[in-house]
Amino acid sequence: MSVRQRKEIQKMPRRVALTLFLCACANAAIWPEQLGPSHRISAAPADPTTNPEIWKEYGLQATERADYGGFRATAYRFQDTTGAFAAAQWLQASTLGNYVISCAGKCPPMPQLKAWLAAGKPAGLSRAAYPSLDTYLPIKDVISGSKRYIYGPAALAQFEPRIPASAVAFDFSTEGQLAKYRTPKGEATLALFSYPTPMIARQQLAGFERIPGAAAKRTAALVAVVFAPDQTDQIAQALLSRINYQASISMDQVPPLVLKPESAAKMLLGILSLAGVVLVFCTLSGLAFGLIRVLARKFGHLGAADTMITLHLADK
Repeated sequence: MSVRQRKEIQKMPRRVALTLFLCACANAAIWPEQLGPSHRISAAPADPTTNPEIWKEYGLQATERADYGGFRATAYRFQDTTGAFAAAQWLQASTLGNYVISCAGKCPPMPQLKAWLAAGKPAGLSRAAYPSLDTYLPIKDVISGSKRYIYGPAALAQFEPRIPASAVAFDFSTEGQLAKYRTPKGEATLALFSYPTPMIARQQLAGFERIPGAAAKRTAALVAVVFAPDQTDQIAQALLSRINYQASISMDQVPPLVLKPESAAKMLLGILSLAGVVLVFCTLSGLAFGLIRVLARKFGHLGAADTMITLHLADK
């Protein structure tokens, strides 16, 4: 490809570039020919036709829809498990690592379907952990299917346009979790945004507080924003107070030993055992050394180097 052609491709609209990217990635098969007892009849890419910017933010890499006669299975592969988690909430589908899976027709149970796909070892399967931000959301009164994961301006504009991207500041690798709740006055929206440090969260809080009709609160590195029906502050504050935030630290190092009575007794027993082994070794070594010297003396192998010099100091 010439330099001129590369420049022309770089000038393409994002929608066209995303389409070309998906077509290039879709060549790799995802669904196996034999899925459990079912044989694949046909397979084709399942490229999304709407919201290309959101798919790009989520890191879509490849898609495939396979027909197995009684059911049709669709899979989306993403760059990481965070993108798959976000897309699964949006599509109301299931996840398998960094894959999102849906099924139509006389489908087998989803756990069985995922087990069959995993047995086929699909390309690029990742088992990394999913985001934990949604665990801080209140569980009571949440509207089923209303959760949306946000970590880019396109998803934010689609799912909660009342919050400007400048207030969220995605430059800090900000991630957000959105959910809707039933209240006595109607439907309320709660959004949680996670920042790298509490200082950054404190800095961004002022921007959220300036949003019309919103109530905001900071908890450690989280900023919570509520849009209550009829702008009722009482409902907003009640929802903010139910946020279940607990700081957690992930470490890849071995934790320090916690000394317990059982471990102390085992440690003492180990020390005594080691001392016994050393004592037996020293005793046997001494006996062996003495026996060697006795045998050497008996057979006349002691030379001048082995002669002992005695100083009779008491005679002087």
